[in-house]
Amino acid sequence: MTAQRTPVNFAAFETGTVVPAGSTTSAHMATWQVAYTIPGIRDWIMRQSR
Repeated sequence: MTAQRTPVNFAAFETGTVVPAGSTTSAHMATWQVAYTIPGIRDWIMRQSR
């Protein structure tokens, strides 16, 4: 991907940092709420179009 100059965006969250303790929400369903508060991620998402 690097050789083809393909842009790669990646964010990872440590276990236990996205879903509050005792919550029944799964991590993959809760990450967007955290990701949207990170300016670089939010800005990238908002620049995407179909």
